[in-house]
Amino acid sequence: MEGFVVPGIGVDVVDVERMQFALERTPKIRRRLFTEAEIAYCEKYRFAERHYAGRWAAKEAVTKALGCGLIQWNGVEVVRLPRSAPTVRIFGKIKKFAEAVGVLEEDLYLSITHSELSAVAVCVVRRERISG
Repeated sequence: MEGFVVPGIGVDVVDVERMQFALERTPKIRRRLFTEAEIAYCEKYRFAERHYAGRWAAKEAVTKALGCGLIQWNGVEVVRLPRSAPTVRIFGKIKKFAEAVGVLEEDLYLSITHSELSAVAVCVVRRERISG
């Protein structure tokens, strides 16, 4: 990893209709791409596909910000606490990659928005620690 520079910002857009098609065509895809908590969150909404699309965009944005790409489908979890911005948990290969480049979960800042047509997510890596 010597000489590797973390891009520090990632963005992704997902077409809601394509997400809906994928969910209907392959129902098991939920368990491959999303955690139990993410599924529970999305399924409580009338237009669940919008929320799934937002979470998928977030996963892509996080891995782009780290500079590793989506090396593990379920290696990023979007966590949403009541009345707060979404946060991120990382696992497996993605967590190992982040550790290797010196990025912690708390360094990942996420924003997600969606409409009936598309979902967009942006992730920024922001380190507030003093290295020493």
